[in-house]
Amino acid sequence: MTDFTPHEATAREALALPVMPPGRLVGRETALAQVYAQLKEGHAVLIHGTAGVGKTALAATLAGAYAQQPGGVLWFNVDNPRLEELLVRVGRAYNIPEIMNADNPLGMIAAVENTLKRSKPLIVIDGRISADVATRFITRCVDGLPTLIVGEAVIEGPWASLDLNPPETEQAVLLFKQESRLATTDYDSDVRQLVTLLGNLPLAIVVSARAMLASKQTPTAYLQLLQQVTNAVGGNPLVGALTASFRGLTAPLQGIILMMGATYDGRGSAELLSLISGAPVESVQQAMNILVQLSLAERTQRYSAPYYRLHPVIHAFAQSWLRGSNRLDDLQTKVQESILSYAKKYNAGTPDAYNKLATEIDSFLALAKWSAAKGERAISSELVAALSQAGDFVNERGYLYELLLLRSLGTTTTTAFPSNVAESTGAPLPFDAENEFEEEEYDEDFIDEADLDDEDLIDEDEEYDLEEDEVEDEGEDEEVLQPLASRLFNNPLDGLDGDDDDLIDDDIDDDEEVLSAALPITPITIDLNTDDITKLRAGLVQARQSSDKQTQLRILQTIGQLQVNQDMENEAIATYGEALTLQESMNDQDGILETLDMLSALMVKTDNSQAAVMYATRGAKMAESLKDEVTRMQLLITLGDARQQLGESDQAENDYGYALEIARTSDDSQNEALILYKLGYALLDTGDSDAAVDTWEQALQLFKAQEKRDYEGRVLGALGSAYGDLARWSEAVNFHTSALYIAREVGDKEEEALQLSSLGYASVQANQLGQAVMRYRQALYLAYQNDDRDNIVSTIVDLSRLLVESRKHITVAELLVNEAVSLDPSDKDVRQLKERIESEKKLAEAYEVAMISVNGSARQYAENAYKLL
Repeated sequence: MTDFTPHEATAREALALPVMPPGRLVGRETALAQVYAQLKEGHAVLIHGTAGVGKTALAATLAGAYAQQPGGVLWFNVDNPRLEELLVRVGRAYNIPEIMNADNPLGMIAAVENTLKRSKPLIVIDGRISADVATRFITRCVDGLPTLIVGEAVIEGPWASLDLNPPETEQAVLLFKQESRLATTDYDSDVRQLVTLLGNLPLAIVVSARAMLASKQTPTAYLQLLQQVTNAVGGNPLVGALTASFRGLTAPLQGIILMMGATYDGRGSAELLSLISGAPVESVQQAMNILVQLSLAERTQRYSAPYYRLHPVIHAFAQSWLRGSNRLDDLQTKVQESILSYAKKYNAGTPDAYNKLATEIDSFLALAKWSAAKGERAISSELVAALSQAGDFVNERGYLYELLLLRSLGTTTTTAFPSNVAESTGAPLPFDAENEFEEEEYDEDFIDEADLDDEDLIDEDEEYDLEEDEVEDEGEDEEVLQPLASRLFNNPLDGLDGDDDDLIDDDIDDDEEVLSAALPITPITIDLNTDDITKLRAGLVQARQSSDKQTQLRILQTIGQLQVNQDMENEAIATYGEALTLQESMNDQDGILETLDMLSALMVKTDNSQAAVMYATRGAKMAESLKDEVTRMQLLITLGDARQQLGESDQAENDYGYALEIARTSDDSQNEALILYKLGYALLDTGDSDAAVDTWEQALQLFKAQEKRDYEGRVLGALGSAYGDLARWSEAVNFHTSALYIAREVGDKEEEALQLSSLGYASVQANQLGQAVMRYRQALYLAYQNDDRDNIVSTIVDLSRLLVESRKHITVAELLVNEAVSLDPSDKDVRQLKERIESEKKLAEAYEVAMISVNGSARQYAENAYKLL
């Protein structure tokens, strides 16, 4: 796979965010402090408030600070995403093929959780999202990580909530003056009236301040103008601010805003906008740069090229003007043709072509949804064909999920999106503008090359005056503009209840009914006895196409078991995660319990302790409700293991205790012995060494009766550790010695190495230094045999600390430490030992100490001792 940085990658600086970093925030110090206090504790926070109040600006300011941290910022602009979409976007952000190309993204939840918790980014979800999707993503993928949700609506879930209100008037005045570069206090009274007229809304204030600056008007003059316009639109501050700014633009700049209003999501690259308008890319960029300066558009970067976006309010505003002039449909047809041409243009299969397609993937999806809502499914099929023919774009860049979605929109017989998608997916909604453009003439093409000559845009002397006759007859304007304002800021979906809201995406809510329908059905014989995972996955695709959930489940379980047998634990976790999702959809309680048992055990084995706790806790509760005591006992054991990994030994003690009760009640001596063995370590870690000794002595008797020689040796070693904690070193040495010989008897090299190291330490504490040196040398040889660099270095450190105390052994210590330096030159203990040895060697030479002559290597020195066992 070619190396590249996806545009969804974590941002490492503020300028890399997919939103424009705001200027200095004014009046938001308290809000910033409140949100940051939650984020630094690893909590999620919902920032909600009316359109234009500055929610995204607040989030971007916090993100700009977090971008400097090692984890960076993972920012998702969303519009009612499914959980699957968020999962594959995480996969693309970190360029993980297994996640971004998963045929069932829900099966990758554990992999996504592991990725995010390892990387520790700030996560920002900006836009509309359902409470269910947000809750599932946060609880299952980012629990404990700082997360921001930014949206207008209040949604309930496991997060703190901040209702962001407009700033106080004095703060609003400071914001207006900052944005208009007004340094004098001469106009403060007029500015105060201006911001009050604008409802103290930051978006309205910034747009008005920039418009006043560009038109070179005084606050007094602009106040008079804005009062006339705002009265004409029924007093709505945002509509008034946008109308005044828009009408003050040149025709080419008005045209490009309207052109972006005709796009389906209000965003696109300069190249796409050039295709739509017919103007050169450079001219489009010049025009967009002016709109960015006027705060009517945002500019970010995708693959080192500018990418533009309208604020949702401005996008809705522009669509309303187009609808009022009956030009929206014609221009959207032009947009459709341009997007299709763009998609077909870049089929070369080169990295640059891949970047171009990835840049406009959002436009492709927006077009497909728009056309599907109109019943024009052929457009989606054209997009599928274009992307499928573009080399290995889909697989290399991780857009399998999006391709399947496009296919479903082009083939499903149900409407993937509601007929009023244009109104249901925007916030705020477009409004009608009948007769708005009756007296204003525009050419068929809103922008052409001549329109975008430099002198036609903005020059030093040009002012954006709103003509007197445009507001002269207020009654006439009010008749047109007042209904527009009410339509713009009164969402007809607001009255829907939770069930009604589901209508927005009910038709694409089932993977089997939509995404799987997009795949061609090819007859495949499913042989569950094969060990060929590729063949099994092919059978899985067929089963999904047939909506045969039982067969899907059997295949997934077969694949999962094969992966476990082949030590592919991470892959098995993903597979059993898919199985769990399927069982949940089937309400298969027994199956869910079995899979939770398997998943929790795999999570412990791969050190995913938090996930193990989640699965095991859920499973234990379910087993109790189903009265399945055997499975409950296993899950409690696993839960105790996970708690031990997390250092929560007191809780592990409780879990093992409950499991022990079940084992004894059911007369299960096999599990009773195993639980006692594990419980002993939990007791030892909580400082109750005497209780640990009593527990292990019980376990020892059971293992002896069961003739489990390997566990008998492990318990003896554990007893040695316990007696060491009690400072009874002679007894500790005896127990470790017994454990050592049993480990050698059963051929357990790992346990043998552990007991040799333990014997070395216990012998030092018992002042048996000669014996300690011997044991450390023997442990060192096993570390060499296992090619375990860390153990080699740590054992050399322990051994050399003993040898350096005897000046005649300085040369041996020097030999060993030089070996350690070659393996890990950055190890602090090694460096300190080397310095000490150099000093002691000089003293030994000064005192003419007869130092041992060294022949051979450090490994040979260790091997000679091991031969004495």
